[in-house]
Amino acid sequence: MGQRAKSRFTQGSSLADKQFVQGFIAESYTELMPFRLAVLHAAWLIDTQGEHAARTEIAALKVLTPKVIQSIVLRAIQVHGGLGITEQLPLVDMFTTGLALGLADGPTEAHKVNLARQLLRDYEAGDPAWPEEFLGRRLAAAREKYGDLVPAVPSVPAGDLTGGRGLTGGLRPRARR
Repeated sequence: MGQRAKSRFTQGSSLADKQFVQGFIAESYTELMPFRLAVLHAAWLIDTQGEHAARTEIAALKVLTPKVIQSIVLRAIQVHGGLGITEQLPLVDMFTTGLALGLADGPTEAHKVNLARQLLRDYEAGDPAWPEEFLGRRLAAAREKYGDLVPAVPSVPAGDLTGGRGLTGGLRPRARR
């Protein structure tokens, strides 16, 4: 994609000078970089702790691989223009490979369900009314742990889990016009 962007000229300048193409290249790189790290992390887990320890990462990569391939290849096809969809370049084959990888080991949706189940095993249910990260709950925990070191917030009474915001949590209905 980069080579084509530098080589092809249109409307008085190279494609590489066009912001939209620059965006394609930047998006592709920033999408590929964490994907590569995720692959390396999964490989490291397999090497150091065994395949069982990397099950969550493997499941995530099964979901992510076809998506990354299709996304980057689609941008490359667009940078190559009409030539990108011909048999003269491998881009269409790469794109269909991405589609096939999404089905090869089962549909991506099944991998997502599997991944979500694995991730949810690490969580326990909390208070359904007041999530752990709710401001009032966090302030109460900080006061319990640090006592007077936590300055009192005037709008938040000590026992008020709502953070002084009432049951709406500070949200007010929008005025109707």
